[in-house]
Amino acid sequence: MATENPLHKWFPTVERPLIISAPMFTVANGALAAAVTKAGGLGMVPAGMDPTAASPHLAALDEQLTMASQMLHDDTSIKSASETADDVAPPLQVGVGFLTLLATPEAYRANALPILRRHRPAFVWLFGSDPAEYGPLIALFRDAGAGWGIKVFVQVGTVEAARQVVRAGADVVVAQGSDAGGHQFAAAASVVALVPEIVDALRNEAEFRDREVGVVAAGGVVDGRGVAAALALGADAVAMGTRFMACPEADSNSFVRNAILNTNDGGATTVRYVCSTDPATRPSPLIKQKLNMIRSPLNDAIMGYPTWSKLYAGRTVIHSGLQDIEHGIPIEQVHESFKKAMAEGDETRMITFSGAGVGLVRSSKPAGEVVQDVRAEALAVIAKLKGNI
Repeated sequence: MATENPLHKWFPTVERPLIISAPMFTVANGALAAAVTKAGGLGMVPAGMDPTAASPHLAALDEQLTMASQMLHDDTSIKSASETADDVAPPLQVGVGFLTLLATPEAYRANALPILRRHRPAFVWLFGSDPAEYGPLIALFRDAGAGWGIKVFVQVGTVEAARQVVRAGADVVVAQGSDAGGHQFAAAASVVALVPEIVDALRNEAEFRDREVGVVAAGGVVDGRGVAAALALGADAVAMGTRFMACPEADSNSFVRNAILNTNDGGATTVRYVCSTDPATRPSPLIKQKLNMIRSPLNDAIMGYPTWSKLYAGRTVIHSGLQDIEHGIPIEQVHESFKKAMAEGDETRMITFSGAGVGLVRSSKPAGEVVQDVRAEALAVIAKLKGNI
């Protein structure tokens, strides 16, 4: 793996350090993506998980890419930095995030590629498959976007998964640590351990030495201190999700905004594995065993969307449904309670996927300000460290 940061070369409009907004399904949108890109980062639009011809997810993708394109169209700095001598339209400086767990290359070829060709996003981000199965999808997107130089990011949670996706042709590995919110690898370390081991593998192992591969750190990073730390670990850029969920541009529901802004002590108030912090209400060993068996599908099953495989876990803010499960209430009953709460607006049963850094998100700011503030803080931290050594 080349030591020069390839992301700065591939995306010449970005400012350093590079901050990427995660492709959060139901939260991210064209306005958020455009705001992040205008501020010198890279914004992303989610494509969801339904690749069928009549997919509402793909229809929304088309709409949101149109919005991002319109918002970025008059930004001459973004256009001119990558415009060619032949005046060919440059790629749209946003990415598209595909949740691939229900997809096939054939479905994407028929239904997603026409949208990508129409909007020419700079990169796609894939997540949700078995790492050993990404090869056909990576080839599909790289070949389809060859005309405008599309790059393929793949989100992983282990070192071996990083090796697998790079062998399959990924341009960028998103190293997602266990502090991340939302869905993630069930077997994962924090970015502190995960990022440097992935970087070392891609830089030092013989099969990767001649490959130009970027590494993006994700999971628990919400401010400039986290960005500076991720860069020190060897990352080329940082992706943030939870920090953008409270931004006014985001499509977050009101209960999500409330949870993000009012949750503190994120290590104790968000969970990957269901375990009460109150000794008096901890489950019996039998219930705990059952909880560990179902792991990531738990919150999805409560909501009625048990689609993720055993490879994945999910971090959420603790909610009433999890407490019910701990007390032995059957999952079917908890699901019915969730549906009733949805109808009645009972926020105590709503599910907020959130990273462990949520306690550091204390205010709602426009996405562009978030990018600028986090970048400035990261640079100040780096300068201070230089001065102290």
